[in-house]
Amino acid sequence: MERIIKSLTPVALLVAGAVVFVLGTAFLLASDATLPSSAGASGDLAQAGHWLQFLGGLSLLGAVCTAGWEVIVASQWAAAAEVAAAALGTLLFMIGLAALAASDGSSPAAAVTEAVGLGVWALLVLSRAARTSLAEQGPLPAVAQAAPGAGGRGRQADLWLAAAIGMFALAIGYGFTSAGSTGPQVAAGVLQAAGAGALAGSVAIARSRHLLSSRPVPVVIAGLALLAVSFLAYAIVAGLAFGTLTALGAGLAIVTAVELAAIVALGLAAWAKLRELYK
Repeated sequence: MERIIKSLTPVALLVAGAVVFVLGTAFLLASDATLPSSAGASGDLAQAGHWLQFLGGLSLLGAVCTAGWEVIVASQWAAAAEVAAAALGTLLFMIGLAALAASDGSSPAAAVTEAVGLGVWALLVLSRAARTSLAEQGPLPAVAQAAPGAGGRGRQADLWLAAAIGMFALAIGYGFTSAGSTGPQVAAGVLQAAGAGALAGSVAIARSRHLLSSRPVPVVIAGLALLAVSFLAYAIVAGLAFGTLTALGAGLAIVTAVELAAIVALGLAAWAKLRELYK
């Protein structure tokens, strides 16, 4: 999986996808802002935003497939199998985004498909946690033991496990969004916030253990934290009973604005990684 973020072409595709995805999310923000004044215009903006997000997501699929082709050319078959599983999960998520756009955001099957795609990614991360745990059964290397303040520096299995739990929480949360009632919507937001928070925590702890030292890492942590905040805000908005369209539009606009900030942060991290690789 590291090949996706350590090779120039996949990272360039991630940057391009982030730009389009940000544009799509901006259209969704405009849709929420115009909801009280014009439902028709708001619906058109929302549909355009969903299609732009789908196009941005296609770049993510292209990045994964490009990374897979690179490992196949290098005859790294174990890595190729891992990237193939990642490509399957990404493809399912893209199908969900396409169904969401085609149904103007009203298809329950879209959320379920996205959840299955995230579930494949969660299984992939869980398998990495298991393999890392087996590899760490022996003693730490002497260099890691002698390093001042190492404090478990060589251990990674617990971080992979925490990331897998976060991915599973995200997947279940996306599945809950297919229900139209208030309770599942609130639960979806809480689960998604917990999942994004677990991912942010895993990356932050990895950085504190000096396992991740790249310059974009703090920006990635900030983006994941903002994503968790947006999911939590969604849970709060879903649980409130708004008396007017103006109040509902304002609540949804706040959620989408925080989500937009999170995606911008992750896109900036991808751009910083691209510049790092280009040097």
